[in-house]
Amino acid sequence: MNVHAIRPARRNLQVQVHYREYREDLKLDFNGACGYCDDQDLRVDSVCFHIDHFAPKSRFPHLEHTYTNLVYACRFCNLRKSDHWIGNDPHIHNDGQKGFVDPCGDEFNQHLERDNHGRIKGISNLGKYVIKRLNLNLIRHELLWKARRARALRDVIPGLLQRYTVAGFQNDARYTELLERFMELTLKIESYELCAIHG
Repeated sequence: MNVHAIRPARRNLQVQVHYREYREDLKLDFNGACGYCDDQDLRVDSVCFHIDHFAPKSRFPHLEHTYTNLVYACRFCNLRKSDHWIGNDPHIHNDGQKGFVDPCGDEFNQHLERDNHGRIKGISNLGKYVIKRLNLNLIRHELLWKARRARALRDVIPGLLQRYTVAGFQNDARYTELLERFMELTLKIESYELCAIHG
């Protein structure tokens, strides 16, 4: 399956004076998630999310404020990527074996995927290079993906309970109780998680 729950796509925007002015636009275009690992900023302090210069600004200062060169990135991916770049051309992202793949580009899913456990895997040699360079094999990425899946399952429960009740199966309280307990538990975990992040 794809690394991204929703594929990021940059819009064509009016040029800003400073790249930091694009922060909210990037958050929107990247669906509030890291362009590289897809960890959501809701589950990580969004202040810790960085604006990555895909082609590094230290090497290509003329692209510092170019929106199509920016990636909404978690600090884990951004710090690992740093100023690393192959070659001297900002438009050549990789050589097929080493380098990077633009998260908004068509080829991203040709090199990286997520397995059924939520682990990010390299499909190609380039994908394996990106995994190693960005440390995309960290357990945190897998666990945050699993937590997102658990929340999606939890969000289905109210509808199931309602249909179960309408169908007249109130006598089997075990099913209803199990669903309600799962929902309550995941809500408590989420509440704790958000309190820990946002104070």
